[in-house]
Amino acid sequence: MSDCAICGGTGFEIVVRDEREFAKTCACRAEGSKGPDIFERLRVPARYRACTLANFESASSPQMRAAWEKAASFAAGYPHTGVSAGLGLLFTGSNGIGKTHLAVAVLRELAEAKKARGQFWDFHELMREIRSSYNPDVRMTETEVLDPIINTDILVLDDLGAWKMTDWMNDTLFYILNQRYVHQRPSIITTNFEDKDASEIRRLDQAGGEASDREYLVERIGNRLRSRLMEMCVVVRMKGTDHRVHRQHYNQAGALDGGR
Repeated sequence: MSDCAICGGTGFEIVVRDEREFAKTCACRAEGSKGPDIFERLRVPARYRACTLANFESASSPQMRAAWEKAASFAAGYPHTGVSAGLGLLFTGSNGIGKTHLAVAVLRELAEAKKARGQFWDFHELMREIRSSYNPDVRMTETEVLDPIINTDILVLDDLGAWKMTDWMNDTLFYILNQRYVHQRPSIITTNFEDKDASEIRRLDQAGGEASDREYLVERIGNRLRSRLMEMCVVVRMKGTDHRVHRQHYNQAGALDGGR
């Protein structure tokens, strides 16, 4: 982040309230502000800053093409009205097939073309950030952490279910997503876990085989949170090639030494 005269590049300004110091989001990071770097304002990690709708590899399967079309249609139609107002996207599928790519691409498109405010959060990072607000040395309250996440136009929550949900995690995430749902603010979520309801899972367990050994989204996040996601998101199921495997082959072939 470029240095700011107010926050020195930290993104937070220290203010005094009732003779106590607190951190608040600096104007240079304020959502919708004309900061020096759109990716900093969106909190997009460096790894994903090249992700666009134009460079997504959608030809690997009809399902991947359909996922791209859903993402592109969502971005083109934003802001949505009527029954679709506040509706988001839930990308599901295995590792490395482009879920985060599409989520970031939509976020970027909406920020650049529609001037929407947005934030990208890794699920585990978000939970750690909220938990750290309980530390008296941090001088930032839970409300100050949550308000920008709840109130941003578009929230990207990456890798939902990557960590087993504790009761506290489940309650906190339900609060965030429910607040966004009732105020019709879209959320774009990715998860490596396939979505099936409890009856489908029971049927697979009884049938046996490979599918019965899998863990599904509802088993990671619980019925209450899954039910809310089904109301607030269109489920986009993705199935394709793990691009990380191809990347590893490229690395092993000598990417750093010019292939020698």
